[in-house]
Amino acid sequence: MFEYLNYSYPRLLEYIYESRGKKRTYGDALFRHLYGSPKGQAVFRESEVFKAFLNEILQDDLPQIIGRQDESGTVKFILDMEKGIGSESVIIPMQGHSTLCVSSQLGCRYGCSFCATGRLGLIRDLSTAEIVTQVLRARQQPEAENLQNIVFMGMGEPLDNFDNLIETLRILSDERGLDIPKRRISVSTAGHADGIRRLTGLCRENREEHFHTLHLSLSLHSADEETRRKLMPITRIYPLQVLKEALKDSPYASLKDGLYIEYLHIPGVTDGRKDLDALKSFLDGLRANINLIPYNPVKGSPWRAPTSEETDSLWSHIRAEGYACRTRKSKGETMMAACGQLGSRS
Repeated sequence: MFEYLNYSYPRLLEYIYESRGKKRTYGDALFRHLYGSPKGQAVFRESEVFKAFLNEILQDDLPQIIGRQDESGTVKFILDMEKGIGSESVIIPMQGHSTLCVSSQLGCRYGCSFCATGRLGLIRDLSTAEIVTQVLRARQQPEAENLQNIVFMGMGEPLDNFDNLIETLRILSDERGLDIPKRRISVSTAGHADGIRRLTGLCRENREEHFHTLHLSLSLHSADEETRRKLMPITRIYPLQVLKEALKDSPYASLKDGLYIEYLHIPGVTDGRKDLDALKSFLDGLRANINLIPYNPVKGSPWRAPTSEETDSLWSHIRAEGYACRTRKSKGETMMAACGQLGSRS
């Protein structure tokens, strides 16, 4: 079963034909069955021929959950991807539904100073099947009964694993399967300008696939070049001006709710007057919403978490500049499931 999760609908039909010599009807029924489509389930029940075919390949060989923690309805689970190494995913309760935060890599190569995942270094990319499995396993948890949103904000830089990310997006949004519209999927990046440009190219070349309806979240955290270089080494590869040009050329910076700026509040580091001036300058010409994120300390961090009063004050200053801004309330921080804490070994 696991290997078939690597293929979007048209690719699965082709793969089934080439590897099994089966007609597209077999691939269609398999895709629908893998992702719980009622039509796929009906075919499985009613046709002995399809039943024999599916029984042959539908073994539950998906990565298993090897760790699970629950904090006030927020659930972090770890999937066993290989010996001793797991991917971390988080189910986040919302009003009337849930959001799933998925990982795209094991570890990350960019080493952001505030992020536990970066301390692991990059172990490897996750395959399409490994990313999709996180969604399938999440749907088996009672807390994800009404799963509506997917955010690629877990371990890793999604745009560094571009091809597997795109194939995953095609699978998740396919109406014949999970049917999670791209408008309910957010892709977060630390500032991978080349990846943003590739995504922009897909938006233009494959308009019918609606990649432009995704939400693009930029983990900016500081718009001061020197400060950002210290916090996020990726700035040495993609300086702020290069990053801004890639954003301006994308559809996300001109559409309502297309671009979200993730801004980390580290007291004394990202909340000064010069930081606000730099943020204002960076956002000039971009249409964006700001998510203000109170810093979640990790083991060995030189910084403390801000008080709620400090974050409220920063929020007020950003709002006074005329920007749409909301404070993202941390969930799961005591079990190391909040922003920047995945992969922590503490």
